[in-house]
Amino acid sequence: MKLNKKRKILIIILSVVIVAVILILIFSIGNKNSENLSGKSGGSSVEIVPLSSEQISILTQNVLSSEFIGDLPSKGIIGLQFYTFENGERVWQSGALIGKEGFLGSGIPDLVIIMHSKYIEELNSKDLCEVVQSAKANNDMWVESEISDAKLFLKYAGMMKYRNCFGF
Repeated sequence: MKLNKKRKILIIILSVVIVAVILILIFSIGNKNSENLSGKSGGSSVEIVPLSSEQISILTQNVLSSEFIGDLPSKGIIGLQFYTFENGERVWQSGALIGKEGFLGSGIPDLVIIMHSKYIEELNSKDLCEVVQSAKANNDMWVESEISDAKLFLKYAGMMKYRNCFGF
C-alpha cells in the first residue's frame, strides 16, 4: 500500500517537472524570437504613437471580456504593446497593462505581448485566441519578459489551459 502511495507521489512530481520544462522551453522560444522593445541599442528613447479611440474601444470591449483575464494571478500584470509600419520603419504604438481587475494605470508587467496593431480590428469579428493565433502564425506577435521562465511558470501555472490560445 505504501509503495502505491509513493509511486503516485513520484508520478505527480514527475508530471509537474515535465510541465515546468515544457513551459520553460515555450517561454524561451518566444523570447528568442523577440527583439528589443526600443528597436535600438543603447536604450535610446522611442516615440510612442497613441492608439486611435476606435482601437482603444475595441480593446476595451474585447480584451476585458476575455475569459483568461479572470484567471490571471492576483498580482499578475501582462503588458500589451502594439506596433505598425510606416515607410518601412516600425512605429511603436501605445499599449495597455492588464491585471485581474482589468486595465491598470501603472505597474511593471511580468511579460509583454507585442503585436501588430492591424489585429486589433479583427477582435470585432474573432475572439482573442483566434486573433493571437493568427498574429503568431504570421510572425506579427511575440512575447518578452525580464522574469525567469521558472518564476513565470510558478506565477502563471493556473493559466496553462490557455497555452494553445497564445500559440505556445
